[in-house]
Amino acid sequence: MFVITLDCDWVPDFILDDVVNLFNEKNVKAVFFITNDSPTVQKLRKNPLFEVGIHPNFFPNSSHGNDIDSVLKYLKEIIPEAKSIRTHGLYQSTPLLKKFQEYGIENDVSILLSKTPNLTSHYSKFFNLYRFPYFWEDDVEMDEEYKWSLDNPLFHKEGLKIFNFHPIHVYLNSRKMNQYNSLKEEVGLNNVNENNIKNYINKNKNGAKDFLEEIISHLENKDTFTIQNLKKKISI
Repeated sequence: MFVITLDCDWVPDFILDDVVNLFNEKNVKAVFFITNDSPTVQKLRKNPLFEVGIHPNFFPNSSHGNDIDSVLKYLKEIIPEAKSIRTHGLYQSTPLLKKFQEYGIENDVSILLSKTPNLTSHYSKFFNLYRFPYFWEDDVEMDEEYKWSLDNPLFHKEGLKIFNFHPIHVYLNSRKMNQYNSLKEEVGLNNVNENNIKNYINKNKNGAKDFLEEIISHLENKDTFTIQNLKKKISI
């Protein structure tokens, strides 16, 4: 089973809109873990294809807040219905996981087990939390030389396969970090617009956008799932 998630990481709406259209065109579900409010984020909430979760930054100097409660309150005010979470930088601790239930969080997707077969969900009674390990993430795999394609047998291992993409890497069609790093250094991520980003887009094949489009095409006309769909499916 394939599930697609995306960590939005403060991208501007023109990037997010471009990625959202890929799913709308093929009628495929996805989970967007958001970091900030925007008109596009609010449109995501109204689209039945999408689950909108939260992507809180608990590290020092976070724009979300100075402590666990302020960070969670900030994002839950943007997405009050959010049930799923992936923490920025995969930050976790026992007190943090215990706190999630106070904010209506039922599902955590903050455990990356790259390319591991036989993945499945786990329910923790102690945390009152379903935990869904995920299988693949674009930036983590950029130092690897294998082909990002469903032709590769590693993407057909048994078990749950939750993929994670970053909209900025999809837009750039990143295969290595060099375009992103150059954009960050020369333009600045807060200054990116539709014109100054053009020279940093990877025109070669086998980048993040190519791979995401291949997965979406593979899922077209199939049953697709969000994290909350999975939770309901296994808790019946």
